Amino acid sequence: MSAHVRTTLEDGVATLTLDRPQALNALSPALIIDLASALQASAEDEATRAIVLTGAGRAFSAGGDIGWFGEVLAGGRAHARSEIAGYMESEGNPLTLAIADCRVPVVCAVNGPCVGGAVGIALAADVVIAARSSYFLVPQVPQLGAVPDLGATWMLARLLGRSRALGIALLGDRIEAAQAEQWGLIWRCFDDAALAEQAHATAHRLGSASAAAVRDTRRLIDEAPTQTLARQLDQECEAQRAHVGADYFNAACTRFLARTARN
Repeated sequence: MSAHVRTTLEDGVATLTLDRPQALNALSPALIIDLASALQASAEDEATRAIVLTGAGRAFSAGGDIGWFGEVLAGGRAHARSEIAGYMESEGNPLTLAIADCRVPVVCAVNGPCVGGAVGIALAADVVIAARSSYFLVPQVPQLGAVPDLGATWMLARLLGRSRALGIALLGDRIEAAQAEQWGLIWRCFDDAALAEQAHATAHRLGSASAAAVRDTRRLIDEAPTQTLARQLDQECEAQRAHVGADYFNAACTRFLARTARN
């Protein structure tokens, strides 16, 4: 178990909990490294069928660690540019990609404020749910004079379209969980007390499905905006050809036919 991320495994669901509650789970380089390591270890464990990502305490994550930013700025502007860009290239960006490309489905359970770079990390999951009291905030432009990062611009534009993505990014308004659900930014919001149970149940459902079909469906949906309809139909056909010959599909059809025969 790492210093900044707690990992548990129950019924095939690995729960990775950001564990810097005193700092609102701010994304220090150490936390990013620990989370990437925990994610990799869980994904490589054959007992893991799905992963839940959440935060300890009253926040999912407050975003970038301002304390660390202060330390690198103390070394001068050139040093800060080098350190922050290096952190994104070697640690932050690979983490977002690792979540999006994970071998098993990932559910993000946003249990409180989800701010800055944490938005990109959260939205990289396959299914995002949130506690009703939680919110999403992208403050980089109005508060820091920087740009949204760790995949937030890509996720927001794809999920919400240009108008809402720019409104969120440029104005820095809070998007409450209920609004996020209504807009399609997340899948569902739940009462705070039910979030953990719902996260585990959702992960268990995903983990019970064909892992290969989940991965191909994720890929098809992610690639769809850049494809023509004809090419997308071809891609679906290619994927379907592989899956209908797999054990999972044949077993499922056999069970369905047996139920139909009984009725």
